[in-house]
Amino acid sequence: MSRSSRYPESFRRDAVELVESSDRPLRQIARELGVNHETLRSWVNKTKEEAAAPVEDPAVIDEVQRLRKQVAELQKEKEILRRAAAYFAKETDR
Repeated sequence: MSRSSRYPESFRRDAVELVESSDRPLRQIARELGVNHETLRSWVNKTKEEAAAPVEDPAVIDEVQRLRKQVAELQKEKEILRRAAAYFAKETDR
């Protein structure tokens, strides 16, 4: 069970933005803000993870499912054609 943060979300966002836009070391920024450097580091890492996470757009999910079905169908068709070609190749050898 997580407890609520003693820092408001807007403060955390601003702190992460400061770290990303500044040339100063994270430890120095944390000291200036009065935050533990590991806490600030975790905020930065969490922000990066959230930015890297794929967006779960329903339209994209539907399109992926449709394409997977289409790929499966095309693979079946390819296998049927491969077998038919092998069959007719045997027939012409006789």
